[in-house]
Amino acid sequence: MFTRTKRFAAIAVTAGVIIALTACSAGSSSDSATSFPEHADSITVAQPADLKTPDPVIDNGLLSLNIFHAVFDQLTEVDGSGGLQPRLATSWEASADAKTWSFTLNSAAKFSDGTPVTADDVIFSFQTVIDTSTSLNHIYTNNIESMTSTGADNVTFTLKSADANFTRIVYYISIVPKAVYTALGAEGFAKAPIGSGPYTFVSWTPGVSTVLKKNPDAWGAQGTITDVTIVPVADSEARVNGLLSGSIDLTAIAPSQVDTVKNAGSGYSEVSAQSNQLVYLGMNTLTGPLANADLREAISMGIDRATLIDTLLGGNGTVATAASVTPDVNGYDDSLAPLPFDVDKAKALVASSGYDGSPIVFNYQTDGNVPMTNEMAQSIAAQLADIGVNVTLTGGDIASFTLLWTSKQLQGLYLYQFSPSMMDAATTLNYLYGPTGYALFSDPDLNALIVEAGTTVDPDARNAVIAKIWAINAEKNYIANVDYSVGTYGLSSQLDWTPRADGQVDFRTASWK
Repeated sequence: MFTRTKRFAAIAVTAGVIIALTACSAGSSSDSATSFPEHADSITVAQPADLKTPDPVIDNGLLSLNIFHAVFDQLTEVDGSGGLQPRLATSWEASADAKTWSFTLNSAAKFSDGTPVTADDVIFSFQTVIDTSTSLNHIYTNNIESMTSTGADNVTFTLKSADANFTRIVYYISIVPKAVYTALGAEGFAKAPIGSGPYTFVSWTPGVSTVLKKNPDAWGAQGTITDVTIVPVADSEARVNGLLSGSIDLTAIAPSQVDTVKNAGSGYSEVSAQSNQLVYLGMNTLTGPLANADLREAISMGIDRATLIDTLLGGNGTVATAASVTPDVNGYDDSLAPLPFDVDKAKALVASSGYDGSPIVFNYQTDGNVPMTNEMAQSIAAQLADIGVNVTLTGGDIASFTLLWTSKQLQGLYLYQFSPSMMDAATTLNYLYGPTGYALFSDPDLNALIVEAGTTVDPDARNAVIAKIWAINAEKNYIANVDYSVGTYGLSSQLDWTPRADGQVDFRTASWK
């Protein structure tokens, strides 16, 4: 079989330094569409960030999950459309109070060293996360009270409190072999990780590349591509340049770069899909003028969402409704209409609110993952000025902004995004609405509904409860949803690949035409 060979070097980004990516590939410029081999078996993917570590016990970054979900198995799987599917577990059942969950494992599952995956490995993997202080996965395990097994193929979890969404939470814990992890220790395992997924680790060079190879003996679904190389390239322009030079086969691109790829020639193509990203305008309703419901409604009504999407995002987005999840996320209410834009009514509401014109602090990330973040913040500020609401734009880097968000120190308005990677509204409710998250408002009716949603196992009944939460937000405008983002990607025109709603890049689904 003909194997595509590549050489590349990534130079780390520092202040004022542009990432450079050089490569030798099967072709570049407009003739690359015909120079790729008919049955190529390698692919190079660029993503904005690197692994923190190859140990899935420690790392849980969204971009790291691209790799972990290819190398390791999890009990369940969220598919490209956001649906829940079996993976290691063939079936599961919950107690009536949603506090006890029992999973039956596939007896055919085995690690890449040939040893079977057992209930002991599953329990060990979850327990190691719980016991590891540096693990970033505690958010997924902090509700586990205990774990037991009744044989090699059964694991039962007892939770501290009811969680109807537990089958999606377990999707984020990768299963490692107990014997190998124990023998090598965390540091040794990170150097030679072993999983049971369709790919195996070949190497990880921090800041340069992660190399994976297809596991020909994988027990479950196998990938088509034999060799996968993932390179971290933080700068979006460098990623596009790498694509057009032929050194990169697939990469996420900014909405503003879509036309660049489309116009580059027949060797390149752009694909897009509704993503799970909500861009929203948060409000601190606990103090100050935003405690007034009329003013909050005026602010929401004064945002011309359609124009923002058309002019800043090149049409790559959808005007949001009062539902704070995107259409592909479980819990979305498709009966809600897009949020209205009405300058005259917004001005009248500003007047009735008693707002005195004092500037309201408007925080935003200058380098975050809100598409066109600087332009978006400035445009919204200008639109609010048109209805008589004055803001003081306060930009900050992602680290500074995140600290303000997590410590609940954002004073007025703030532009942010949320992408529930498990493709369910539970994460959004806990982070953006609930009292244990980062909400800057307090509503006992909402809090009671969040608890009810968490204990309602029946999917239709649960979604009906969640719909009541969106209805309250439509009335009280605690969060002014702006748009549902569209994920945009550039790729070789000879590569067959479909984007996922959760923004992950699934190497298993890629193939050369």
